[in-house]
Amino acid sequence: MSQSKTITEAVLLLRDENLVWSSDMEDVKLELATLLEVSASNEMTRFIAEGLAKRIVSPGTVYDPQLEKR
Repeated sequence: MSQSKTITEAVLLLRDENLVWSSDMEDVKLELATLLEVSASNEMTRFIAEGLAKRIVSPGTVYDPQLEKR
């Protein structure tokens, strides 16, 4: 299964060398991007990757995992 547009966008943001992140985030952003990609390809962890990606793409927005289920 291919990853969602939100996960793709989050991965691109994390890997963009032109964006400035906090020092805490700088230390983990590349590993986090890889983790998002791997998690998106696993049925059991895809919903976690999707929620995390949404928070990266739209910070400050609260997502309820219960509303994400289909």
